[in-house]
Amino acid sequence: MSEATKGDKQIKRDRLTFAKTLHFLLMPFRPNLLKTYMAVDHFIEVPVAQLKVDGIQGVLIDADGTLGQHNARNFSLEVVEHIDQMVNHGLKVAIYTNASENRFHQFKGVNVVTNVPPKPDKCGFEQAMKDFLYLDDPEVVCMIGENFLTDGGARLAGMHFIHVRPIKGNESFIHSFTRKIALKVAQFYFPRSFH
Repeated sequence: MSEATKGDKQIKRDRLTFAKTLHFLLMPFRPNLLKTYMAVDHFIEVPVAQLKVDGIQGVLIDADGTLGQHNARNFSLEVVEHIDQMVNHGLKVAIYTNASENRFHQFKGVNVVTNVPPKPDKCGFEQAMKDFLYLDDPEVVCMIGENFLTDGGARLAGMHFIHVRPIKGNESFIHSFTRKIALKVAQFYFPRSFH
């Protein structure tokens, strides 16, 4: 695939899709979809041992704003080591991003979700679970991300959602704006879930 084609694909996946718009508009009326399994300040604070105790077998991880700034190509040693820890503890791990997928060479033994509908489309989460984590029960899968609008769409598929405080930088205005609104709605319904 040429770089131009990859760029076109990124624009199409990052744009405001019908699924994203519908999920955004329905959020205030479906507060159950805003429940978090846990909330942490940084990705490296996600407790791997607790995931295992709670029966989690598979983890989908957002990249932009969660593991590093938007469109980052290099990730901190702590982030790489934390993902290694998940893999070494027997968790099935995959990166699921709506942006460019060809920048995760630092993560060994980790699939990168491709050719699925963009988040928050329920079908995208289901395909990511089956085709990249090789699991078929959403109850044993969690999505880790900074955006209730996109990453929180995992709740549509019956998965758990771990909210991470966003790492800001290099993001579009629309992404930042919709993320902030979605967070405010979640905080309104579940204020005790956040520090």
